[in-house]
Amino acid sequence: MFVHNPIDLLKFEHAILRVRYSLGLQVLNSDPDLGFSLIEETHRFVIDWHAYVEDKYVFPLIGEKAKPFSNDHLLIKNYGKGAIEQRRKDWIERYVKIVLDHNSNEERELFSIEANFMKNWELIISEMKKFNDYSKITGLKELP
Repeated sequence: MFVHNPIDLLKFEHAILRVRYSLGLQVLNSDPDLGFSLIEETHRFVIDWHAYVEDKYVFPLIGEKAKPFSNDHLLIKNYGKGAIEQRRKDWIERYVKIVLDHNSNEERELFSIEANFMKNWELIISEMKKFNDYSKITGLKELP
């Protein structure tokens, strides 16, 4: 298994999000229903799982430097919800850019900070096993 700690997990999920959002954007023009469905499913994963784990288990270990990133999650949640509900392709493109830029900034600015990220690893794994569709969204069949 290549995921050994919370930071590995979040980076892995960031890669999955890049792929899923890229596919969603590509499909939007040829099959809007499928494209919006893929983007909406990915958005739910981001809000209900990924951002939740960061806010609950990772960012508190980093402290004040993580606060703007936690605030971004509210923007991502609301902007994504509106873009999907309105079915606005132009908004969706901007939403995807916001999410992917946010993730890149997290990796560059937060994930190299020294903290005891393993402190909450077992709690994250326990919640992951209960999260519906985790394997479907990520392709990770063998959970850590």
